[in-house]
Amino acid sequence: MNECSAPNASKRAQIIDAAVAEFQERGFAAGSMDRISARAQVSKRTLYKYFESKENLFRSIVLELSSRFSEVHEMRYHKGRDIREQLTELAWAEGRILMSPDVIAMSRMIISESLRNPDLAATAQGKLDKTSIFVAILKQAHDDGQLLISDPEQAGKEFIGLIKARAFWPMLFTGDVLSQEEMADTIESSVRMMLSRYGLPATPE
Repeated sequence: MNECSAPNASKRAQIIDAAVAEFQERGFAAGSMDRISARAQVSKRTLYKYFESKENLFRSIVLELSSRFSEVHEMRYHKGRDIREQLTELAWAEGRILMSPDVIAMSRMIISESLRNPDLAATAQGKLDKTSIFVAILKQAHDDGQLLISDPEQAGKEFIGLIKARAFWPMLFTGDVLSQEEMADTIESSVRMMLSRYGLPATPE
């Protein structure tokens, strides 16, 4: 059976939202499909038509969260274009997603459950890791002579870490999200730090 066997995106979204709330409140192991159907205000028959098991539902939440990051996965390096602009656009692709309360709620649920279940953690990590996109763009910027990076893998982790240090990890505790102004400040600071660390030396006049 497919994870969504009927073309009703609204109904599917209702169930996913209810499952996120249920798993956050009680954990995956103690979560109940009965309570999820009640929270979503759908019958158990409807619930199982969309999601054949609790495990299937959890995987679908991970996939749903992963799909929110499609903008990041579509980012590409453009040879010769100003590197500050490109790093800023890459950071905003990540930042816009982290300004969504739904994304933070799903992330809180997945991370909390992953701590209890290493198998689920491995599944989620593989779907949600965006480091390779950052690494590829930074490596291409180095190859293009716009940055000086000896270890693109480390630099990619640093760039994501700078953004998440203010826009993601603190939000997991509060459930809040940064405002547009706060995110803009976070991104400007992160890009400035990357250029300070990996930018080309100033040319003497």
